[in-house]
Amino acid sequence: MTVIGRYKGEAVRSSVLENEYLRVETMSLGATLLSLTDKESGKDIVLGFPALKGYLDQHNSYLGASVGRCANRIGGASFVLNGERYSLPKNDGENCLHGGKQNFAWKNYAIEEGENVIVYRGVSEDGEEGFPGRLEYSVAYLLNGRELTWIYAGQSDKDTILNMTNHSYFNLLGSVGRTVLGQTLMIPAEEISLLDEHSLTLEETLPVAGTAFDFRTPRKIAEAFRDPHPNMKAARGIDHNYVFEGEPEGLRAELSSSELKLSVYSDLPGMHVYTANWLEENEGKNGCSYGPQDGICFECQYAPNAVNYDRYRKPILPAGETMRHYIRYRLERNER
Repeated sequence: MTVIGRYKGEAVRSSVLENEYLRVETMSLGATLLSLTDKESGKDIVLGFPALKGYLDQHNSYLGASVGRCANRIGGASFVLNGERYSLPKNDGENCLHGGKQNFAWKNYAIEEGENVIVYRGVSEDGEEGFPGRLEYSVAYLLNGRELTWIYAGQSDKDTILNMTNHSYFNLLGSVGRTVLGQTLMIPAEEISLLDEHSLTLEETLPVAGTAFDFRTPRKIAEAFRDPHPNMKAARGIDHNYVFEGEPEGLRAELSSSELKLSVYSDLPGMHVYTANWLEENEGKNGCSYGPQDGICFECQYAPNAVNYDRYRKPILPAGETMRHYIRYRLERNER
């Protein structure tokens, strides 16, 4: 572990996992993925900052962070559980985004290091950001060959909701301030969830066939931007939940360049794909600035606002039970 700065008087530490294929760096603030580097090409495919200050000053981009208690938006910043309504902070218009103003991205975690694993452990007290139950939870990074697996687990003393995800922005060209539009994307999903005018995920779904959102057959991301759906125009790009409700765990996406391929696997019932449409960050890695479409997020999670809908699986964690989910990233050479 290396101390890389301080946050609210506490030391923020970085940790490294490494094998013959990949080098991974994470930090205790936000259980954040700082880098994922293919050692043969030398490319670090995760957007980020050269120092802690960039993460502290970023414009709500959540680069690399593990977000929660509930990822994405909760409509009206409230939900009903067991007949009781819970009110949450409104930090995205009338909605609650990523768990509130002081969400998990702003926690500095205790660290456990192993040979191939780093585990961050935290506690969210009963009533924190409006959520019920004292939640004990962990975020683990496990390196195995060419695969990095992100795992979260949690247990609460009251019924609550838990819906975490990793918010890394990927670019197979490296963290160099160039768009992902020329890269090839495949997503084996038949439907997406539509958005309202405030980017809140709706219960209504849209079959992807014949639309800009159809990546069942691999194609360049730029093709979706040439003739976008009106819902995509409003979001300035892709910012949508791809529906995997009822599907078994497995492949959720493949991103390819001429040199590398990133495959994303998960056991979660949704994947919110975000093409960094609002990204504006200065002083990124390698002296570059980041702008729209300079990265893409594969936020595997329960559907946004699922707690308020019947169409989707709800992220309810019963008292005393353990919730555990994973996202696995496989980075390898593209052998096309």
